[in-house]
Amino acid sequence: MDASAPIPAPDTLYTPPPSPSLARLARSPILRKLHMFRAIWRTSRNFLNLYHPEVKDRRWLVNKVGPETVISVNDADLARHILQSNSENYVKGRFYEIIFGEFLGESSLIMEGGAWKQRRRLISPAFNARAMKGVEHVVEKHVEAMLARWERAADGGAEVNLTEDAAELTMRIAMEAFFSADMGADPARIARLMEDIITFSGSIDMADVLDLPWWAPRRSKTQARAWIAELDAWLYALVDKRLEERGKGEPERPDLLDILVHARDAETGELLDRRAIRNEVLVLFAAGHETTAQSLAWGLDRLAREPAWQDRLAAAAAEAEAGASLSVAEAKAVGLLPAAYDELLRLYPPAFSVGRQAIAEDRFEDLQIPAGARIQLAIHLIQRNPRYWTEPGRFDPTRFLAEGRANRPPFAHIPFGGGPRICVGLALARMEGLMALARTLPRFRLEAAGAPPEPLGKITLRTRGPVKVRVLRRR
Repeated sequence: MDASAPIPAPDTLYTPPPSPSLARLARSPILRKLHMFRAIWRTSRNFLNLYHPEVKDRRWLVNKVGPETVISVNDADLARHILQSNSENYVKGRFYEIIFGEFLGESSLIMEGGAWKQRRRLISPAFNARAMKGVEHVVEKHVEAMLARWERAADGGAEVNLTEDAAELTMRIAMEAFFSADMGADPARIARLMEDIITFSGSIDMADVLDLPWWAPRRSKTQARAWIAELDAWLYALVDKRLEERGKGEPERPDLLDILVHARDAETGELLDRRAIRNEVLVLFAAGHETTAQSLAWGLDRLAREPAWQDRLAAAAAEAEAGASLSVAEAKAVGLLPAAYDELLRLYPPAFSVGRQAIAEDRFEDLQIPAGARIQLAIHLIQRNPRYWTEPGRFDPTRFLAEGRANRPPFAHIPFGGGPRICVGLALARMEGLMALARTLPRFRLEAAGAPPEPLGKITLRTRGPVKVRVLRRR
């Protein structure tokens, strides 16, 4: 077998457990009810089971789940309608409050309407071009530190744990980008707390899904609340110190926490208060760290299974280096590198599903959407839908070069969401992913160290077990 040939990959990311066909479910009310409870039970353990297997072959699917209408979406144009064209009619809904409310509080992730618009204006400066320029050196420094550890692993013939290393990389970047050197606590302990809280939040209680009364049995939240209290003690100490210094003006070289502390709404003149700063730091810090870490673990494992593309990307980066490792701007100019990261995000979107709820009745083509309907946008299905992607399971970064983008609906690729509520931290996430590719591939050849990871849908697209690769020096 040709050593440069890619390891075949399925067109679908995940195959749900067998379920009765939609035709059978339509004929039997009893079977529908049994299937609903089984689907909720499966989904509570793996969110990828949220979608009936036949959704991958349809543009959308309308179901009744108890009193609710649930519409599963596998169509780029309908996704655009909901997220952008008529976004004012669609809110996050109660499931975001169930999952994130206790951890993130009243934050931009959950807020709606005018309150959300004001909050978005206040946090956006933390991720504008000036702010991102200020963190480039942070990203480059921590990528280099990770690769130095990989050099030792390569010399010793040891495997590297992508799951652990990607999480440490993105945590260290987030810690320094937000807090400079003023981190106070042990970063490893903070990382552990974040991991525990995110994992806990990613497992929804069936009682909450079914909206059962308060007295219905639920899992205990005592341990999770203790983790949140410990995290808050650390974070509020940092926030309070910056608030005490707010009257002195913004520092000459602000970190992202400084920018949030000094952000002033241009329309109202308001500043963020202590609680709001805490909430937004956790949204941006936790979401950015978690999603980027997962995309790197999935992405570098996939590249380890694509030797020919690995060599091609490594050669493109090496040719552009001119004696020094690529900067962020230089890596962006090597068209194949950002295209490769986009392709990895297409195949393995960290935020694989997005939910919305209709405020008022709406219509799209022949689909009638009742008020109150819950919408589930299956991003992982849209991004592998053969209507938009030829051989959707194949890794091919040229899809994202200029000629490859022609005639493709813009919402066929939405790893960061779309419309007004597109992820505010996408520039930092893309910078981290791009630098990981640009600095890793010219220096190391990656080899897979086992079977492809098994997808596990929680808040983000995780892997059921740790992802490991072998690293070999190229030079």
